[in-house]
Amino acid sequence: MKQILKILLVLIFICCANNTFSQVTIGKNGTFSNKWYSGTLVLKSKDTLSGVVKFENSSTTKDLVGLRAVGGTNKIFFKKAKNSKKKSKFKKEEVEYFIVKTNSGKIAKYAFIPTNEKNAKLMQILIEGKVSLYLKKGYENMYLENPNSTTIIQNEKNLYYVKKQSEKYASNRFFANVFKSFKKNASRYFTSCKPLVGKINKGQFKSDELFEIIKEYNNCE
Repeated sequence: MKQILKILLVLIFICCANNTFSQVTIGKNGTFSNKWYSGTLVLKSKDTLSGVVKFENSSTTKDLVGLRAVGGTNKIFFKKAKNSKKKSKFKKEEVEYFIVKTNSGKIAKYAFIPTNEKNAKLMQILIEGKVSLYLKKGYENMYLENPNSTTIIQNEKNLYYVKKQSEKYASNRFFANVFKSFKKNASRYFTSCKPLVGKINKGQFKSDELFEIIKEYNNCE
């Protein structure tokens, strides 16, 4: 019996040694969260605050198979200037949207977009119209096997969500995977614009041209 226990302990030790994880994160520098940016914060109370804005996330949650995205108890922070000591904190339920100047000097608009009855996710608003297009940053894990450990590298991933004016929730229905046909899916979703559907079915638009597709749909008579 003692001999069996010894063997089991050795096997457990070997398994633990072979599955030791070290994590390398790529893309943290220059990403949006946890940094102050010049901008304007608009609250649902209709108050408009101009100064510097920061989005702070305290956790990371699973979003799709193999992908991870910002989640958990996230809040928006505001100060009149970067060197100001006093800062205000707002829950996502209090925020209508905010506009900031990004690292590249571009102006970007963000809002908490509902994806179901219980969840609203922070996304960049790319297009607003009959169909709106949103961008949410996620992370894709890559696993590098070493002789005695596994290194996890996180690569930033763009996740695109769409929402019609008649829809309550945004969805990432056009996320590419082997189980969906982009042509069939897009033809159904944009069915009210026959010229656009014709182009999609002829292969003139691909799944990575969602921005152009939605712009054409919004301009369709």
